[in-house]
Amino acid sequence: MRIFNKFRGTKGFISTWERFGCNKLEATVYLNLLESGGATVQEVAKQVRKNRVTVHSAIERLIEKGFLFETRKNKRRTIVAESPDVLRRLIQKSENELKLLKSQVGQAEELLAQFVQRSESRPTVKFYEGVEGFKRMLEESLTARREVLVFIYVDTFSQVLGPDYLEDYFARRAKLGIHTRLIFPPCPFVHKVAKKSQEYNIEARLLPPELVWQSGVFSWNDVMAIMSLTSGKFTCTIIQNEDIASFYQNIIFELCWGRAERISS
Repeated sequence: MRIFNKFRGTKGFISTWERFGCNKLEATVYLNLLESGGATVQEVAKQVRKNRVTVHSAIERLIEKGFLFETRKNKRRTIVAESPDVLRRLIQKSENELKLLKSQVGQAEELLAQFVQRSESRPTVKFYEGVEGFKRMLEESLTARREVLVFIYVDTFSQVLGPDYLEDYFARRAKLGIHTRLIFPPCPFVHKVAKKSQEYNIEARLLPPELVWQSGVFSWNDVMAIMSLTSGKFTCTIIQNEDIASFYQNIIFELCWGRAERISS
């Protein structure tokens, strides 16, 4: 019982089993059987000091999950633990199932997209509120196919969201191969980000310091997201329409981009 006594109370050991959908008793039963080489339900119940019905239920669940199997010894039903590499085999099984699920989801998305009938004259509009709503919009922008265009008073928004979150978002966006152009007012956060322009795959330009506003626009694909911070309250209006997004991206943003100043190194 040396192994059993060593690990049965170990937090890391128990938490690992919890990730496989097993509770503490099930982990204890498996470890007991692994060490003993096999036992009857009654013997396991005695070892773990639980009643037979409770242990029997735990064993049945472990058999179903693939951690135990049963055999017969001298006409007695004996429960045996699978070897420890069962953990890796179950992980591989889950990965295979996840890969299949991703494929099926992709097919389902293509099928469902055929039922989405968007009117060209009526844009799709969504409203998000609060800091979490703003973050939700940022996460949606990670679906950009090519470029994200940003026109924002970044100092205000970075203070509310937190610079750490924004920089993590920039890094994840760059990892996806999304290029970003940003128009900012002068502020310390801008120069901090500009130093990592290659890492974040961004280009940033500045507007004159006398311009102050409390809103911003993110645009990607056929989406234009308008943020505002009024009386300390975030609102985010997301408009999904190809014509509106194209007008902003190709006319309004480009005009402002052409007049904005490059950030000196």
